[in-house]
Amino acid sequence: MKRRKSLTGSLALLLALVLTLGIVCTTDAEAKDKVYKWSFFSAYGPGDSACCEVWPALFEKVKRATNGRLQISVFWSGEHPYKGSDMLKVLRDGQAELAHFYGGFLTSVEPVFGIDAIPMLFPSDADESFKITLKLWGDLKQNKDGVLEKILEERWNASMIHILPATQQRIHTKGYAIEGIGSLKGHKVRVYSPELATLVKILGGTPVSIGFGEVYTALSTGMVDGLTTSVYFANQGGFFDFCDTVNLWELMAAVDGLMVNKKALDELPPDIRKTFLDIINESAMKPERAELMTNAYVLEQLIKQGKKAYVPSKANRDAVVERCKKEIWEPWIEQAGTDGKAALQQVNDVKKTF
Repeated sequence: MKRRKSLTGSLALLLALVLTLGIVCTTDAEAKDKVYKWSFFSAYGPGDSACCEVWPALFEKVKRATNGRLQISVFWSGEHPYKGSDMLKVLRDGQAELAHFYGGFLTSVEPVFGIDAIPMLFPSDADESFKITLKLWGDLKQNKDGVLEKILEERWNASMIHILPATQQRIHTKGYAIEGIGSLKGHKVRVYSPELATLVKILGGTPVSIGFGEVYTALSTGMVDGLTTSVYFANQGGFFDFCDTVNLWELMAAVDGLMVNKKALDELPPDIRKTFLDIINESAMKPERAELMTNAYVLEQLIKQGKKAYVPSKANRDAVVERCKKEIWEPWIEQAGTDGKAALQQVNDVKKTF
C-alpha cells in the first residue's frame, strides 16, 4: 500500500515537472517572438526641429534591425495630453517609454536641467559646447559621472541616450548692431526667460516678454526692435521682414534630447536592447549636425539677400561674460542649489581641457 502511494506521488511529481518544463519552454519561445511596442512623446510638432526628422528615422531603423520586434510609435505635441514640462513625469510614471527633453521646458521641475539656457556660460564654438553637454549626460552611456545623467537616473528612472546640438541663440536687430555693454540703450528686445532679460539689461536695453506669435506684429509696430531666437526660427517667423542684423553673440547652446525609461530599457531582451542602443548611440556620436547645418545655410542665404552678420570683439564679449557671472550665473546657482554647483563645476572642468 505504501509502495503504491509512493509510486503515485512520484508520477504526480514527474507530471508536474513535465508541465513546468513545458511552460518554461513555451515562455522562452514566446519571449523570442514577442513584439515590444513603445511610445515616444514629443514636445514639438513634426516640423519644429531637426530632431523631429532624425529620431523617427532612427526608430524605423531599429524596427528593421530587430525584425519588427521593437516598434516605436511617435506622438507629436497635441497627439498626447502632455506639455514639455511634463516629460520627466511621463517617463517616471510609464506613460511612454521614450520622451523628448528640452531643458527650457523642464526648469520648473528640475532647475539644473536649464544649465544650457544660461546666457554666455557655454563656449561660442558649437563643437566645444557639444563636448561639454556630452559630459554632463555621461557620454550617453548611462555613466553617472555625468551630473545631469545621475539626476535623471536616480530621480526619474530615466536615461539620456541621444542629443542633437541646436543652433546658438542669437539677437536679431532692426537697424543696429550690438557691439557690447551699453549698445542696447534705447532699444527694446523680445526675450523669453528671466536670464535673457538680465542679459538685455546688461547690454543696456529694455527686455520685453511676449509670446513668439506676437513678435511679428511687435516688430512692425515698433513695440520691439530686436529679439532673441535662432536664425531658423526668426526666418520662419518672417522677422527678417524688419530685422537686418544677426548679432553672433552665441548666447546659449541648448540641445534636444531623447530620454528612455530605465525599467522599459532593462526589460528588453539583451539582443534587442543592444541593437536599439547601438543604433541610437551611433547616431548621437557623429554627432548629428542637421540643426547647425540648417541654421548656417539660412544665415548664408540672408547675407546674400543683404542682411548683416555682426561678430563682437573678444574684449567686448569677455566684458559681458564677467557681468553675466555676477548677475546671471550666481543667482542661477542659488536657485539650482547643490545640483547647480556640481553641474557648473563639471562645465568649468571640461572648459579647461580646450
